[in-house]
This record gives sequence, C-alpha cells and structure tokens, in this order.
Amino acid sequence: MSVATAPAAYTFKADIYDPACIVDVMASTPEFEGWGLAAGITMTVEKNLDEIAAAFSINRDEEATFDADEFPKAVFRTQLDGGSCGSCGDAI
Repeated sequence: MSVATAPAAYTFKADIYDPACIVDVMASTPEFEGWGLAAGITMTVEKNLDEIAAAFSINRDEEATFDADEFPKAVFRTQLDGGSCGSCGDAI
C-alpha cells in the first residue's frame, strides 16, 4: 500500500486514532483484549488489522458490513478535516 493510499487515521468507537495508536487502543477494549502485538513482533498496522479482522470474521474490504463501534474503519487524508488522535493527542 502506497503512502498516498494508506489510511491517515482510523475511526473506532466514536473517536479518531492515528495508525501508530489504533492496535493498542483496540487491544485495550474487552472484545479485543490480548490482540496487541507481542514484544519483538513487527508488523504493519494494516497487516495486523487484517489478521485481527480475519480472526473475528470481519471483511475489511466491505466496510458497509460492520460499524466503527465494532472494528476500526480507515480514514484517508482527503476525508480528514484536522483533529487529533483520541489516544496520544497528536495532530492527525
């Protein structure tokens, strides 16, 4: 995935998160507890989200089939109007 098409953020449970925070935010919720990356494991955010989605039978390619309260949805640069990460507070 090129930088131009990579998500700039994710919306999840009525907030917006930068890519560096989304997996940790998910892993802190009861439904995804334990799904964060273990120490020493490196994986792109998109690949990690794909694996989690597959484990929960969520089709990320069909965002109309799930709600952002259930699983993060990608937000692209052209969809952003400023804002900051709901976890770390950095500008998105």
